[in-house]
Amino acid sequence: MGALVAFNLMLKLAYDEIVINYKNPVELLISIIILGVSLLASYLNRRRHMLSYFILESSEYINMYALDLNYRFMSTNRNDIRLMQEIFKFTPKIGDCPLRYLDAERSAELKVNVDRALKGENFTSLDTIEYDGKTLYWQNMFSPIYNRRKRIIGAFSFVVDVTEQRKQELEMQRLAYEDVLTQVHNRRYIELAFDECVLNKTNPITVIMSDLNKFKEANDTYGHSCGDQILIEYGEILTKVMPENAVVARLGGDEFAVLLPGVTKQQADFLINLVKIEMMVKDMPVTASLGSYTDSYQAHKTFVDFCACADERMYRDKNQKG
Repeated sequence: MGALVAFNLMLKLAYDEIVINYKNPVELLISIIILGVSLLASYLNRRRHMLSYFILESSEYINMYALDLNYRFMSTNRNDIRLMQEIFKFTPKIGDCPLRYLDAERSAELKVNVDRALKGENFTSLDTIEYDGKTLYWQNMFSPIYNRRKRIIGAFSFVVDVTEQRKQELEMQRLAYEDVLTQVHNRRYIELAFDECVLNKTNPITVIMSDLNKFKEANDTYGHSCGDQILIEYGEILTKVMPENAVVARLGGDEFAVLLPGVTKQQADFLINLVKIEMMVKDMPVTASLGSYTDSYQAHKTFVDFCACADERMYRDKNQKG
């Protein structure tokens, strides 16, 4: 409305000046056209900026902030202010530096990301936030801000809460690499872990193979639910006894494998004895046969090769039990 009033006043002044004083209606017409085009351009530009503003302020899922060359806030939207107050306990203000309010690790991480954007890089990163006993996942999209001369004057970031999506991805990964019954890893995962040991030149590498003696008889005598419980308990024993960096996996049936990065044969023999003792303490209705194989990553053997060698020693153990 204000623009229309101003437009009418300017037309009146222009008419008085050009037509009455100089009697030149053509000049008036040209002036009106120029003025009208200028006002229209200003209106469209303002409408475009207002639309962007309303989009950013209306979204409950997008946080946006912009920092200048000195890491000070140039802009932030309402949702970002709310989250910063809730998660990091400070209120973003124009001209203020967020690095002052974050802990050393997060401050350094933010600075690295902003510096990348200030060098002209467009990229995304995933933040893991521990808050109020929950784990949140934020997808950050960083980009430089250019002025009309194509010079970088700052960096902005869109932050999207992808917690639910990330949880679904992690659950799918867990299902892909975990044995559903015993909740130890599966063959696919232990094979990938073995390949990673070779790639990282881990030395030595040990694999333990194991199966349960008279498991079929126990399964037939006591029922499948009892058999399932035996497998679950044995998986728990292996997980309890083995080192933290060990990978325990069920290969199928009553057959289990353990990958032990950096563990020697003597250490593996000690762990095998601990497993047997633990089974006796639990008074399980079955016993276990175990065998190990240790070699260097330079031996050029696959996981299947390690398993075959460990299998031979496992069957020697089984035959000794009769």
